[in-house]
Amino acid sequence: MKALLLALLALVLCAEQADALYCYTCEWEQSNWSCLKAQKCSDTDEYCVTNVASVGIGFLSLWKRITKKCAGRCPYHNFSLGLATYTSYCCQTFLCNLSACPGPRLARP
Repeated sequence: MKALLLALLALVLCAEQADALYCYTCEWEQSNWSCLKAQKCSDTDEYCVTNVASVGIGFLSLWKRITKKCAGRCPYHNFSLGLATYTSYCCQTFLCNLSACPGPRLARP
């Protein structure tokens, strides 16, 4: 009976972990290599968010800052002022915000 209860407890704990969202996190880093710390998000967080602020021309980036975090909503940031841009990307799966320049965003204007 004890073994059955322990197995049931282990199953419940594993199921709880499987539902948890994990995201990479960092604050205002110059390189994506500095943004590889994984964090378990709170129960109210539904998105992994990557914010990228940059100054440059085309693929030539003169200055870049990256912030990654868990969030309860997906912000819609997509600003471009001449050479400066600020963009937010959102995703909703386990450690999905690895890249500093992800694909299509989930947020809608």
